[in-house]
Formats: sequence, C-alpha cells, structure tokens
Amino acid sequence: MAAVPQTKPMMTIQESVKTCVRKYADFSGRATRAEYWWWVLATTIVSFMLSGVDTFIRSLAGWEIYSPFQSLFGLGILLPGLAVTCRRLHDIGKTGWWQLVWLAIAVLGVIPMVVGLIFFFVSAFSEGFKNFKVDGSDIAILVLGILISLLVWLAVAIWWIVWMARRGDAGPNRFGSDPRALDEPEALTPDVV
Repeated sequence: MAAVPQTKPMMTIQESVKTCVRKYADFSGRATRAEYWWWVLATTIVSFMLSGVDTFIRSLAGWEIYSPFQSLFGLGILLPGLAVTCRRLHDIGKTGWWQLVWLAIAVLGVIPMVVGLIFFFVSAFSEGFKNFKVDGSDIAILVLGILISLLVWLAVAIWWIVWMARRGDAGPNRFGSDPRALDEPEALTPDVV
C-alpha cells in the first residue's frame, strides 16, 4: 500500500490575510487555494463594509464624493491582490501574466457593446436631436452588442474561477516548492503515545 503524502492543514482566513499583507508585492512563489480564496473573501467583506460606511457618511454629511473609504481600500489591496493571484497561478503551473490576458479580453469585450451604443445613438438621432426615433433594428443591434459583451465577460469569469479553484501542482514546480508539503521530516513520523 502506497504511503499517502502528508500535507499542512488548510490555511485560516487570518493566516491568509497575514500572509498576503506580509507578501504585499511578492510575485514569486506559490499560493494555495485557501490562501487565495480566503484573501478574496476577506477583502470582499471589508469592501462591502466600507461601502456601507461611505453611504452612511455621505447621507449624514451630504458628500458628493464617491465612496472615498472603499476606493482607498481598493487601491491599498490592488498590489497584494495581483501578487496573490500571480502566486496562485504559479501553484497551478501558469505564469502570472495570465492576469493581463484576462484583463485584455475583458477590455476588448467592451467593444461590441460600444459599437451597439454608437450605432443606436447615431441611428436614433440621424435627423437631429429634436427628432429622436428608434426602430426595432436599432434596439436589436444594441441588445446584441450588450449580449456579446456580457458573454465575453462571463466566459472570462468562468475561465478565471476554474483556474483559481484548481488543485495546485503536487510537489515542486518551476515556480517553487509545494506550499502544502510538510517541510519537517519529524512531522512525517507517527506520534508514539
């Protein structure tokens, strides 16, 4: 019977946040699924909480500023978010530059929607601003452009989730050692009571 390799216990949310803050701009090495997804959950929760604080303060003070606390938090976690995503990609044997590919595809996905909007408004205002008219083909082209953009974004989101949810490479890969592997040889021996 083959021995089952022992691994470290799953990282907690506190350990994940501490690790990602400690490795603020460290794009080397590997990150486990737990490290990545706990970081995503923690930053999402804090972002929603800060959005609520921004809304509350804006309603009391009458500010016209758009979510200053949430925006500052977003800027603060941008670099560690990119870094942990890069390390997570390394864990599945992919380069961190895939983030740029996802971003480029998502940005290019805007093009069909923009084309649909331009066509819609040019056609609707072809006889001047006072003579706004819309027919079924204008709306169909606008809806088609929006649907194509949404499908592109959905495809990129599914692709990203599938890769981020994949189990990391067992053992070392070209980006570093397995973050789940036990390093201490004494941890591999059974405890004798």
